[in-house]
Amino acid sequence: MRKLLFTACLLMAAPLLQAAGESAPANAPPLTGTWSWSLFGGSCTETWQYRSNRTVLSTSGQEVAEKTYEVAKLPDANGFYKLVETVVRQNDKKDCSGALLEGPGEQITRFIQFSPQRDKMLVCEKASLQACFGPVSKME
Repeated sequence: MRKLLFTACLLMAAPLLQAAGESAPANAPPLTGTWSWSLFGGSCTETWQYRSNRTVLSTSGQEVAEKTYEVAKLPDANGFYKLVETVVRQNDKKDCSGALLEGPGEQITRFIQFSPQRDKMLVCEKASLQACFGPVSKME
């Protein structure tokens, strides 16, 4: 009986799955959503809200910025996805580290690596674990 009910549910859900469009590959980066991490003993928090329209709203300390982003569809041989963010607008305030963004058009390239559960990520300057921060946790 359970098997029949399960099969019926699958048949009813099939049109919904087709209407959703092409699904992302199993190893596609699960970046969409809100990510956050605290630094300096919890005294400052950075939050990134990655949207499906390839924009991101980021807050860090007093800084608020809106950016566009491009992320590689597949990781490199070491599991890093290349992420390039381009500043669209920002409020000219300092981030958690005391730095200021240069302004619209500035590009920031990072390399991210996800946990096996895809609910945490490391953010690195290069496709290497030598200069990274995190883990950054997915909030939703």
